[in-house]
Amino acid sequence: MKQMKRRTFINGKIFTGTSENDFVDSLVVEDGKIVSAGGDPGEIVDLKGQTVLPGLIDNHTHPKYIADALHGAACTPPLVNSISELQEALRQTPEYGQGPNVWIEGWGFDESKLAEHRSPTRDDLDQVSTTQPIFLYRSDCHSSVGNSRALELAGIDEHTPDPAGGKIERDASGRPTGFMREVAASQLLIRAKSALSYENDVANLVKSSDHYLANGLVAIGEMMGRLHPYASLSLYQDAYKAGFKPKSAIYYVADELSGPLEIAKGDRLRVAGLKVFMDGSISGETALMKEPFPSGKKGVSLTSAARLEEIIAYARENGLQVAVHAMGDAAIQRVIDVCRDLDPWLAGQPSVRIEHASLLSDQMIKELKAAKIGLAVSTQPIFFFAEEESYQQFLAADQLRLAYRIKSLEEGGVLFSLSSDAPCTPWAEPDSPFYGIYAAVTRRTASGGFINEDEGISVPQAVLAYTRDAAKMGGFVNNGTLTPGKDADFVILDRDIFAQKAADLAQVKAASTWIGGEKVWSREAAK
Repeated sequence: MKQMKRRTFINGKIFTGTSENDFVDSLVVEDGKIVSAGGDPGEIVDLKGQTVLPGLIDNHTHPKYIADALHGAACTPPLVNSISELQEALRQTPEYGQGPNVWIEGWGFDESKLAEHRSPTRDDLDQVSTTQPIFLYRSDCHSSVGNSRALELAGIDEHTPDPAGGKIERDASGRPTGFMREVAASQLLIRAKSALSYENDVANLVKSSDHYLANGLVAIGEMMGRLHPYASLSLYQDAYKAGFKPKSAIYYVADELSGPLEIAKGDRLRVAGLKVFMDGSISGETALMKEPFPSGKKGVSLTSAARLEEIIAYARENGLQVAVHAMGDAAIQRVIDVCRDLDPWLAGQPSVRIEHASLLSDQMIKELKAAKIGLAVSTQPIFFFAEEESYQQFLAADQLRLAYRIKSLEEGGVLFSLSSDAPCTPWAEPDSPFYGIYAAVTRRTASGGFINEDEGISVPQAVLAYTRDAAKMGGFVNNGTLTPGKDADFVILDRDIFAQKAADLAQVKAASTWIGGEKVWSREAAK
């Protein structure tokens, strides 16, 4: 008979995650689960007053991109502020000089933050290397830049047509500049890159495991699942065999579906849903707007109402959640209008969730709450934290007042979670939940300003949005709270997050992260 392992954690400040004010001082774990107190305490772990949270959950991130970014160059402030600094950062990557089939990668540039106030081009990247392919993600992860070697491997030249929903930027002579606008165009480079390096992709994902654990993250939502050149499910299955630890939920990009989908249902790894792009981004002036940007642009429409209805029908038939990227208010309104009268098909989690929901009016928040289907929002305060200049520049004052209305969602009774969309924002620590909490509470930005300061929420509310509500949002049914029956997945902090001055919240770190009642990472051991 299997020996049941029992541990009792004592003398702690343990946030159970059931409400804003529920704390206990001890926790009993048996065979990887939270159990009620009583009986043999087993091994005693003295927390010595440390603060414990339920394991944090990042419902909207891009682990494949993070895995690439961890060995690539962070081309973000405060590290990179010009194209010349960007070029030098790329030269400092371990891949530089490794051979003609080894890709050099970078991420996070925002042309508005570069001294030149323009995007880098293939010619800029060719100054780093013409023999190695270079792939550089823009901060929104919608657009990208490749050098001449990358374009060659992807088969892109002056005769290549623009893909549906994307644009290959060209100069006056028709020569591609290297800038690939929106996801469909960027995928031309990504597929060429991934086709050469499946084994490297697996290895990089495994190496990224500690990155999540170091942030106290025990579960993640992969929001860019791919079927080409290989299925993301295969990538994750092989990564788990090699030691990847966080629970994962894969959302496949709906436009890649061309037939039956292999659907895995498990606690640690599952195919959870479909990802739909309604529009672009605020910082790229491609979010779909009810009223034009001050520049006159109205953004891009990437998915029609009729197509969204088709995707929802497929998801309903296959028991999948639909996660809809919608930043502009017109894009969000389209989702509301399509979904408001639909019956839900999933139990215990939203059938349809809106990603970002960057601009929300009072009326739209009421419509979200009233929708029969139970619409929910996964939003990212790290965006306005890192991109204040873009929001100030590209939005009119009345539009800016609608940005990231987190407190209004809370008061309106709309289920929401906080997440990162990492690495799709120009900040060196894009998926730190503690920066996300700092931004949600203080509304302060990296440049020292504020965005809608009256939309700040409390620290416990922000923690719940990374734990209890994130679990509801993403279908992580065994996570979210530290209550009997849940998995013993939790994070011990290096300081009491509930006692910090608001200005110091971003400095909070994980001291150790536990999965199934076992310590899987500690800051002390990682030194």
